[in-house]
Amino acid sequence: MPQIFLDSISKKYKVAGREIIALDSISLEFPEKGIVVIAGPSGAGKTTLIKIIAGLELPTSGSVFIDGVDISHLSGYEIAWFRRKKIGFKPQDPVLIPQLTVLENVALPLLINYVEKEKAFKVAKELLEELELSERIYHKPSQLSGGEYERVSLAQTIIGSPPIIILDEPTAHLDISTSKKVANILKKRQRETESLYIITTLEESLIEGADKIFNLVKGKLIR
Repeated sequence: MPQIFLDSISKKYKVAGREIIALDSISLEFPEKGIVVIAGPSGAGKTTLIKIIAGLELPTSGSVFIDGVDISHLSGYEIAWFRRKKIGFKPQDPVLIPQLTVLENVALPLLINYVEKEKAFKVAKELLEELELSERIYHKPSQLSGGEYERVSLAQTIIGSPPIIILDEPTAHLDISTSKKVANILKKRQRETESLYIITTLEESLIEGADKIFNLVKGKLIR
């Protein structure tokens, strides 16, 4: 079985008495490593799909298998533990802990996985330098620009190189030059770590460098 397999995933909502179909019987097999782009227009269901893959939302029907485990039937505690070990997820509108510095926010995923503090901070600092944020490591999130905030959240997601990294529009709030730099960093890190990157994006350099592209339109997979 592949690392991630979606079996007939559907997601329906009720809004003002009307049924909205966000995803309609999606079945997908993902490679064990590489960059997979999920493309499609606004409202296609991309964000809903990756939230279900990450275990942040439950499908209305269907199953999500990761390494043979049907995560759609795990308890809240079990899925939280599973994500902690397997998945890094960056939402489109990330939220950093306001009381912590940039360095502390980025090191946090390592610290909660019992990495020694000195090592966690060293790894976090190196990653922030790579993302051109070395002058912001002792700032609080409220002192960052929008683009800096986005890059800090990205660093927090990819630190520790979890086997599955899911990014929702990681360059959407960045200028063109920074977007290209971030895209190149993501591609470089994927090659080094051999993780699976699942990305919703409009960034051309990420799309061009993808190993696989899945297209969604109105909740349906377009082959």
